[in-house]
Amino acid sequence: MLETEFRAAHEPDRPELLDAVVDFDQGHLTVREFDGYLLERDRRLQLEIDSSWANYFVMDRLSTLFPEARFIQLIRDCYTWLESIINHLIVRTIPEDVQSILDWWFEPSKYPYTESDHGLQEAGVYSLDCFVTRWSIHAEGPAKAISPDRLITIRTPDIRSSARRLADFLNVPIDQIDTTKSHRNVGEKVRPLLSLVEKDYLDDTVARICKDSMNKYFPEIQGVSDTSLGSR
Repeated sequence: MLETEFRAAHEPDRPELLDAVVDFDQGHLTVREFDGYLLERDRRLQLEIDSSWANYFVMDRLSTLFPEARFIQLIRDCYTWLESIINHLIVRTIPEDVQSILDWWFEPSKYPYTESDHGLQEAGVYSLDCFVTRWSIHAEGPAKAISPDRLITIRTPDIRSSARRLADFLNVPIDQIDTTKSHRNVGEKVRPLLSLVEKDYLDDTVARICKDSMNKYFPEIQGVSDTSLGSR
């Protein structure tokens, strides 16, 4: 949406960034070394817009290193996010190095399968508790790391209709935001979420783990029946 008028990139240097994130988390890089990498990366890329899910892991450092930077959080409801990421993991061949990043990120050993996770286990993906817990942590993470005057949260389904709000936040003319490019990376769906987990188990898990966050961002969704997944 911003690449026509601004120096923008989608997930630039993602493998190198994630490697640095893990090295820092495991104590192989000091704060000074990690910050040095982020500063060098910024000088080299020379971007005005850096759009990447990997930025979640460095938003606190970026907020400190670049005090004038602003942050855009895109958030999708837990149910459709679940179906999207599960299908992504099922459809794509995940390289070994990427799988190790995923295991570090999701920490599946903390969330063992239950009897109700049989479908997910057969599909070779994480347990429902594992996925939903990660969604909950990520939903609230930016507000904890970034001051509210530097952060805007936009619901993924509302991207196109939020152009004016986004332009005002970035202090740019609205005609510099191309809303025709708001949904370009639609993933392939091969396994409906409700073919992998029972509806009641899904609703109960979401309510138990992320009810507050769902009510905050998606108050109109009280269960999977209120989403496009429930109407199939």
